[in-house]
Amino acid sequence: MLRKILFYITLVLVLNLTACGPASTKLTANDNGGQFEVKVDDLIVVTLVGNPSTGYTWEAKDLDTTMFELVGEPEFVSDNSDLLGAGGTLTLTFKALQAGTTTLNLVYHRPWEADVEPIDSFSVTVTVK
Repeated sequence: MLRKILFYITLVLVLNLTACGPASTKLTANDNGGQFEVKVDDLIVVTLVGNPSTGYTWEAKDLDTTMFELVGEPEFVSDNSDLLGAGGTLTLTFKALQAGTTTLNLVYHRPWEADVEPIDSFSVTVTVK
């Protein structure tokens, strides 16, 4: 009987702890130009088509570091893991740091090419509550 009670107490604690984690807003190219609302400490996960083997990558442009923090490194997932150099998706994760409204701008470019326009861009307006 005591084991059963301890099991249920543990289960309730685990469920409460997992429910308290940061929320995650997932964005794709379809969300380009949109407006989104998140809370402080929430994550904004942006997944866009890319191919790092060409030298191009998605990167935050003029990131407002008072509002957002890049979490970890961008993650690439290939569409075809058997094909060397295949395209796929690149995912960047940002954490909302404080309340306010700003624009999150990403560019798809070769970072070492100065004075060359990016070949694609992504921009959303984010309000952090």
